[in-house]
Amino acid sequence: MNDNQPIFQQIIEIIERDIITGVYQVDELIISTTQIAKVYSVNHTTAVKAVSKLADAGVLYKKRGIGMCVAEGAKEKIATRRRNIFLSVTISMMLAESKALGITLDELIEEIKKKEGETR
Repeated sequence: MNDNQPIFQQIIEIIERDIITGVYQVDELIISTTQIAKVYSVNHTTAVKAVSKLADAGVLYKKRGIGMCVAEGAKEKIATRRRNIFLSVTISMMLAESKALGITLDELIEEIKKKEGETR
């Protein structure tokens, strides 16, 4: 956990990443709030808040007596929301920072191409 954002938001992002990367599949049970609290050394209420927010967003649903499961279409919902944030916020921030640092668009594009090559 870091101090850059609320802990419950960090937990949300961890669970979302696990859904996007296939750690959790549709209708599969996710880690319990008790386990989240223990694994990440956070207050149980914080874990409950994170899971509740994901349920409110339609990413998780409750199987009565069993726990929280991944909802149908969760991966697509998460990817669409994150993609929109990346395209509207992250790129704008990157462009503003590169402009402030005197990095040209050509330099930026070249660096992106290098990084893409490293991840393949």
